[in-house]
Amino acid sequence: MPPILCLISIGQSPRPDYIEAFQPYAPNAEIRVAGALDNLSDAQIDAYTGTEGDYPLLVRLANGRPVEIDLSVLAPLVEKQAQRLAEAGASLVVVMCAGGFPDIACTAPVLLPGQILPAVVKAICKTMVIGVVTPIKGQVDAAERKWREDGFQPRVTWAAPHLHHEIETAADLMADPSLEIIVLDCMGHDETYRTKFAHRCGRPVVLAQSLVARVAGELVAG
Repeated sequence: MPPILCLISIGQSPRPDYIEAFQPYAPNAEIRVAGALDNLSDAQIDAYTGTEGDYPLLVRLANGRPVEIDLSVLAPLVEKQAQRLAEAGASLVVVMCAGGFPDIACTAPVLLPGQILPAVVKAICKTMVIGVVTPIKGQVDAAERKWREDGFQPRVTWAAPHLHHEIETAADLMADPSLEIIVLDCMGHDETYRTKFAHRCGRPVVLAQSLVARVAGELVAG
C-alpha cells in the first residue's frame, strides 16, 4: 500500500492546487485533502468569522469565497480533522497554514509549516533581517510577533494569493537590499506567485508551500 499523505486546508476542500503542489515531491504517495470547515453550513462559517482574536487567517471556501477566521477558532477544528485522518490511515498530516498554529494532538505525525519555515530560514540566514509576506493586512501584527519570537528582525507586509495585483506593492516594499531573504509566509502562495514576486523584488525568496512539500515528500518517500 502506498503511504497516505493528508493535507488539511484551513478552509474547505477540494483543493486540487494543493495536490498539484505536493505531488511532484511525493510521487508514490496517495494524497488526500480535507478542510477544517468541511460539512459546515454558511451560517456556521459566518458565525466563526465574527469571533474576535489576535491572529486572523485567510481561508478559502469550496465556492472560492475568501473569509477571515481567527486561529483560536480554527486550531481545534484542524486538530479534530487531523485525528480523523489519522484514524483513516494517514501516514503524515500537513496543516496547510504557515501561521502560528499550536502543536496538534494526533496519533499520526503532523507537519506545522509555522515551525518548519522559521527553522529552515534561520539555518540559511546570517543577519536575521528578513521580509515576510502574509496573505492579509490583518495578519501583519501577529506575523511580526511570531517571527520576532522566532529570533528574526522581520519587515512584514501582505499580499493575498488570489489578488495578484497586490504582488507589485508588496514586492516593491521587499526590494530593500538590507532584507537578506523574503519569506512568502502563506501556504496559498504558489510557485507562479513566487516567480513573479522574486522577479520584481530582486531578492532571494523562500516559498512556504514548496518548502513544506519537499519536507513532506521526504517523510513519505519510503
